[in-house]
Formats: sequence, C-alpha cells, structure tokens
Amino acid sequence: MQIRYQLATEVRDNLEILHTSEYLNFLKSYFRVFSAILTQLTKPQASDSVEHKLRNVIIEILNRLPHSEVLRPFVQDLLKVAMHVLTTDNEENGLICMRIIFDLLRNYRPTLESEVQPFLDFVKQIYQNFRATVSYFFDDSSGNDSQMTASQHTIVHIGSQRPPGGPIPGQLNPSTRSFKIVTECPLIVMFLFQLYSRYVQTNIPVLLPLMVTAISIPGPQHVPPNLKNHYVELKGAQVKTVSFLTYLLRSFADYIRPHEESISKSIVNLLVSCPDSVSIRK
Repeated sequence: MQIRYQLATEVRDNLEILHTSEYLNFLKSYFRVFSAILTQLTKPQASDSVEHKLRNVIIEILNRLPHSEVLRPFVQDLLKVAMHVLTTDNEENGLICMRIIFDLLRNYRPTLESEVQPFLDFVKQIYQNFRATVSYFFDDSSGNDSQMTASQHTIVHIGSQRPPGGPIPGQLNPSTRSFKIVTECPLIVMFLFQLYSRYVQTNIPVLLPLMVTAISIPGPQHVPPNLKNHYVELKGAQVKTVSFLTYLLRSFADYIRPHEESISKSIVNLLVSCPDSVSIRK
C-alpha cells in the first residue's frame, strides 16, 4: 500500500502531461487503474491511514483532469466512480468528489443528464439523515444512530455507531454524516436546477420539506469545547440551506408558502444561536 501511495504521489506531482498531446494516453494508461483502486482494491477509511492517503491522492488527480473533449469518452465512468466515493467514503474525499461531479455535470451536458437524479437522491439522503447526524455529534444517547437510513449502514469501514463519550478526535466522518457535505449541497443543487430544469418539479416537493426540517433543528444549548467546530459546521450547513430556500422563494413561491411560518421561526432561531463566525452571521 505504501508503494502504491508513493507512486500515486509521483503521478500527482507531475501532472503537466495533462496539458499536452499525451493527455489521452495518460487517461488510457491510468484511468482504469485509478478506478480499480477506488472501487475494488481499497476501502474507505475512518483515519488518516496510508490507505486513506492513497485514495485521497487519486481523487485529487481525478479532480485535476482538464475538462476537454479528450476526457469525454471517460466522463460516464468518471462520474460513476466519483458518485461511488461520495456515497461511501469519508467527508474529506467526498468533498473533492462533489467538485468532480458538479464540474462534469456542468461541462458535459446534456450527455450526463441521466446522472443528475442519483446526485439529487444523495442530497435527499443526507437531509433525511440530518437529525440523526445532529444527534450523533451532540446527544449522549447511544441509540440515536438507528435513525440513519439503511444505505448509510453500508459504510461499515468508517463506523456508524457513536463511540462512548462522543466522536473520536481526528476521526474522519463519512460523507453521509457530514455537515461540511451538507453545506456544499444547496449551491450545487441550485446550479443543477438551472442547468437541468426538468428535475425541478419532481425533486422540490421532496427536497423542500427535508430542508425545512433540517433548519428547524436547534442543536445543543450548551456546546462542549471539543464539539465547537462541529457546532459551527452545523450552523453553517443550516444557513446555506436557508440561502437555498430564499432562492426557491423567488421562483417557486407556491412550494414555499406552506412552510412560511416554520422557515421564519428557524431563521430567527439561527440568528440567536449562530456562533461568532462572520461568514455565517452575514
């Protein structure tokens, strides 16, 4: 594993070839190898192990592939690999995959239009899990993880049970239990709705109530020092979700109207409970 990591690092540090006529040969030589490592030869990790570093380096390489016509024959497979990692790996790798997915969906439409719904389904899943995610980080009860969806329990390598005494410092959270991932979702969904408008009518009625519920969750009244960062991430995710709801208000007011009172109360509560973070308060 260490040798693979060193070799992958060398490739990452010498990516000038991607901007030459050898780009296609690079893809033909390396893409299947990278795909196999991420989907078959390694597993998602909960710690900063060599195996995690190997996966991370390869995902970085995939994220830096130029989006030219040379890449087009590989985009379907690349998107599938990125979705696989996003839904099964930790948040560090998941965040990079979100950038890969969005860039592909933006640059290769309408070729990838059929792949938009799987990403929107993932967004629905993490909002369905939002209350359980809050409980995982801030509740002392050990049974809260039962609220997670069945699909999340497939991420056994990262760990779905809350350790006694709270989350372990330094542990990498799965992407399906990550406030950082939630924070990135609203903006991407907004752009996808603009690029692929046919998905709006079928997804807003499902996604909107989940988002309204997510922003209504108050979180803890007293935050232990070791959970302060998670609390800031929680409020950041809720504020980004509110921003998306205000976007919907401009064009889809009829969908928002039944939730007006709940959204208003949540915004007031967020103003009261927001931590001293300039970006979040703004």
